[in-house]
Amino acid sequence: MQISSITNNFTSTVANQHKTGVEQALSKITATRELSGKDGANLINADMLNLQINSMTQQVQNENATISMLQIADGALKGIQDGANRLNELQIASNSAALNNSQRAMLTEEFSSTRHAMNNIMEQATYNGKSLFGSDSAIGLGQLNINESSIESEESMDVLTNQIESMFSDVGSASQKAEVGINNLLAGISSATSSFSGVSETPMSQNINQLSQSSTGVTASVIAQSHNTA
Repeated sequence: MQISSITNNFTSTVANQHKTGVEQALSKITATRELSGKDGANLINADMLNLQINSMTQQVQNENATISMLQIADGALKGIQDGANRLNELQIASNSAALNNSQRAMLTEEFSSTRHAMNNIMEQATYNGKSLFGSDSAIGLGQLNINESSIESEESMDVLTNQIESMFSDVGSASQKAEVGINNLLAGISSATSSFSGVSETPMSQNINQLSQSSTGVTASVIAQSHNTA
């Protein structure tokens, strides 16, 4: 049974460009502003605004880091998925009554080496030294029981298939949650800065417009991925 991925590859160049656009716009908004001609009250208001925006900006950066981790996990799952598909093929082939002992041993050896490669992919999926799978997963993903799959057991292959599909679903849900969080934060930044459009060298409306465009691009990428879950 072939396993179909229910998420697209998050590492697309377009999606990363949109994310970079968000970060650049946030950087402009949080940069030091020229306040010539402003009175003390406006300076205080600007300081309060900076605190609010800096906090929300950090949260956006945290969500972007989460998306980066999900990108890596998604890519690793696709590699594991390919391996599981091969395991399925080997398991089915091993059921042939026409095989002699030597041929069956060759299939078993390939099954074992493929399973080992799948474990390596999962172990090497890290972000800043943090594991993305297992009990210490930085994004809450579990551990795939790859070693429990057996060339002699079709049921064990079905279990592994279901585990991989479930983990794809977890990655998709987490990515959508991060996207919603980013959009809410950007809306908060837009609201907080709307009454201070003249405090930066670049008109605030221009920076907010860049935020909106970049956010729309991030949203479109995640929505496109979620449509493939059907």
